[in-house]
Amino acid sequence: MDTIRTRAQLEILFDNILTRNHTDHATYQKYGYGRNALKTYIIEIHEINKETNYDSLLSTLLSKALEVDNKSKVIETEEESLLRLHTSDGEYFIDTTSKRYVILHSASSTKITDRFIRKFQNTKGLDTLWLPVPLLLQTIDFGKLWGIGVKYKEALEDSIIEGNESTEDVQDVSLNINRHFAKNFFQILMKSEFSHMMGLSKVSLLRKEDEGAIVQKSGFIIDDIRFDGKITAKGNSYSNHSQVVNNLVDLYSSAISNIESYGLSFEEGFLSGTPITIKFSKRVQPNKLVDFLFSGEEPFRLWGMPNDLGSDQYRVYAVDMHHGNSGAKLTFEIDQEFIRVSLPKYSCGNTILRLLANINHYIDAMATLEVGEFGLKVDLSRAGLS
Repeated sequence: MDTIRTRAQLEILFDNILTRNHTDHATYQKYGYGRNALKTYIIEIHEINKETNYDSLLSTLLSKALEVDNKSKVIETEEESLLRLHTSDGEYFIDTTSKRYVILHSASSTKITDRFIRKFQNTKGLDTLWLPVPLLLQTIDFGKLWGIGVKYKEALEDSIIEGNESTEDVQDVSLNINRHFAKNFFQILMKSEFSHMMGLSKVSLLRKEDEGAIVQKSGFIIDDIRFDGKITAKGNSYSNHSQVVNNLVDLYSSAISNIESYGLSFEEGFLSGTPITIKFSKRVQPNKLVDFLFSGEEPFRLWGMPNDLGSDQYRVYAVDMHHGNSGAKLTFEIDQEFIRVSLPKYSCGNTILRLLANINHYIDAMATLEVGEFGLKVDLSRAGLS
């Protein structure tokens, strides 16, 4: 890997790794030693933007990496937007084209890369992507649906019945569906009475260079896109994988920019901006919701003291305790049918997508978002699932 100095060389390297690991498009054997899957992680750097210069970006990446591993080294290549990150355990190639959303590729062991990335993105000012159900469904535009993963845990139902500790009434869903049954099975579930429990956590996509060709004889990739921005690739075409990754960055960046454009501010005596509304597909119990949302604990990491307005309505002045946006202040209005959030101008829209993503996995998988002319709705027709 020391010889990798350009994107063209990187593509050859990853094509060789993918091809070596590939057996056929239908059957995947567990990779042996030295045969690790290609993994890509997308991380948002909150303190970086398009105007940030190269030296500042380089310094930020190195300082964050050193917090995790004091033997980390960031090595420049012949291309300014391509860096190598060498740690004591693993090797990563970093694409900094978009600056705010850095892309890390690695063929090191998953046990090593997952552990490093988890610590890396938990340093102050960094965060994963947060892909709520409506946004994750839009990734189906990038290829052909090959599989789905669902995780949901009902957080507002009582788990103690008549004083007896019991988990029999807790509604949990965890399933993975692949290949031919994925689309039809998911269609049925999304149109059923259980749709509010379909907390989509992963979408698997097949992307081919030549749609008319046999998969084994053409360039193809099967990408598992997780709701936290990790993408695992199987196939033989890094260029197809790279296109999916870039499409995801564009999709996420556009959603964040739209949300942030409606941030509230009070300037020259005028209030500008628009509150963000998250609508539930079913009624919730606001008193239980505020207790769950504003405890400061996982998964929401929001802390605030609810103000009971009566008639099942609450107002909460909250502080974001999450490492990515630590200290950010938001105002919430909550009732049985919606949450309305006032996001201050210049705040990161990642806070809102994190809120919606966790609502999708713990409260209502069909919850949607509206702000101004922008919205995130569960659109099955757009995803080819109607």
